[in-house]
Amino acid sequence: MSVDLLITNGLVVAEGKITRADLGIRGEKIVARAPRLTLDAARVIDADGKYIFPGLIDAHVHPIYSDDKYDTSIGAAFGGVTTLIHYAYVKPGEKIIPTCESFRDDGLQNSMLDFGIHAGLFDVANQIGDVPAAFALGIASFKVFMTYAKLKWMTDDYWMAALMDVVAQQRGLVNVHCENGVVTDYLEDKYNRAGLDSKKMFTAMRPARLEAEATHRAISIAQVMGCAVYIVHNSAAENLEPLRRAKQNGWRVVGETCPQYLTLTDEVTQALGAPAKIGPPLRYAHDNAAMWQGLREGILTTIGSDHAPKVKKSDDNFFDAAYGAPQIETMLPMCYHVGVNQGNLTLPTLIAAMSETPAKTFGLYPRKGALQVDSDADLVIFDPTKTWTISQANQHSKAGFTLYADKTVTGAVELTMQRGCILVENGELRGARGGAQFLKTDTSHFYK
Repeated sequence: MSVDLLITNGLVVAEGKITRADLGIRGEKIVARAPRLTLDAARVIDADGKYIFPGLIDAHVHPIYSDDKYDTSIGAAFGGVTTLIHYAYVKPGEKIIPTCESFRDDGLQNSMLDFGIHAGLFDVANQIGDVPAAFALGIASFKVFMTYAKLKWMTDDYWMAALMDVVAQQRGLVNVHCENGVVTDYLEDKYNRAGLDSKKMFTAMRPARLEAEATHRAISIAQVMGCAVYIVHNSAAENLEPLRRAKQNGWRVVGETCPQYLTLTDEVTQALGAPAKIGPPLRYAHDNAAMWQGLREGILTTIGSDHAPKVKKSDDNFFDAAYGAPQIETMLPMCYHVGVNQGNLTLPTLIAAMSETPAKTFGLYPRKGALQVDSDADLVIFDPTKTWTISQANQHSKAGFTLYADKTVTGAVELTMQRGCILVENGELRGARGGAQFLKTDTSHFYK
C-alpha cells in the first residue's frame, strides 16, 4: 500500500488508552493503523516521544465578535482543534433557517475547519415554529439562556419547556446557559444601588448557588418534556449535585465545562478587570477542583472553550464591559498542563472530553474524534516535553489579550491536520481560508 503520509513511533491517545502505533494517511482518510507499518509514503513524520491525539472538537464557539470564522479557525488550529460547532445567534426578529443558512455559507467560504451549527434562540415564542425545519438543514441542537434578563436574552421557563417539547419530538438537544437571570439581575441592582465596586462584587452578583438552582431547574424541565439537555460551561462546585443525580438516574443530560473554570479564579478577575468578565464568572479554587472531580467521575464529560473574543482593556469600565474572552487556542495547553501535568486528570480522559465525547454527542463519531481506519485524518501531534510561556505575542485572536499571559506550561501542539491537510506545523500556519465542510449533527442516539 502506498500512502501520502506515514506517521511513525507516536503514542496514540484514543478510545480511553495510550498505545504505540503508526498511522498511514491517504487523501482525507486514515487508511492504516498498526504498531509498525511498512508502507510506501510520500512523506514520513517520526513522532517518537510525541503524542498523537484525534483532532479536538470544540462544541462551544462564538465566531461573531473580534474573531470571525476565519480568525477563529486559525486560533483553533494552532490550539489543536480541527472541528468546530458554532453558535449561530438568531436574534429577535430573525428566523432560524435563513440565519443559519447564512452562517453556514459564511463558514464554507471562510473557515479552515469543518464545522457544525447550534442555533442560539433569543425569541423562542416567535421562532419555535421554525425548529422542525432546522433538523432537515442538519441542525439538531438549540441554545437558550436562563440569564441576561436585562439584555432581553433570557428565555423564561414557559418557552424553555415549549422548546424542549418540540425538540424532543424531533430527537434533538437543548443547550442551556444555567444561571437564575431574574435573581442575578436583582443582586446586580442591589449592589449597584449600594455603590459597591461591580468588579469586586461580580461573583457575588452571579453566585454559584443560583447557577446550581438553574441547572436543577433546566434538568427537571427537560425530564418532564422528555428532552435531552446539554448544560454548557459548568463553573461551580454546587452544580455537581444536580448533574450527579442526573447521571445516577440515567437521564439524558450532558455536562460541559471550560478551561477557564478549570484553571482560573476570581483573583484573575480582580487583577485584570474587564478582560476577565465572563459569564458565569470565574469562581474559586475549590470550584476548579470540583470541575476536575466532575471530569474524573464522568459527571462532566465534555470540555468546550466558550471562545467569545471581545476587544477589552483592564482600564475599561467593568460594569459596562461585554462578557467573554478568547479561549480556543489556549484550551489544550492549559488543560494538559493543569490537568495532566499536575495530576488532576488522566490524559485519555482529557482527550475523550475534548474529542471523542463531543463527536459522539453530536453524531460525528467515528468520522471525527477517532483515529481509526476510515476516520477523517484529523489529528494533532503534541510534544509533552516542550516548555513555553503564553503571551499575547504568540496568540492569534484579534481580541488583543489572553487571560493566560505569562503562564508557563509544559506541552505544545507541534502539528495540526484536518482531512489529511496539514494546517499548522512547528508554529507556522499552512492552511488557507475556505476548504471547510459543513457537518450535519445528529442527536437521535439520546432517544434510543
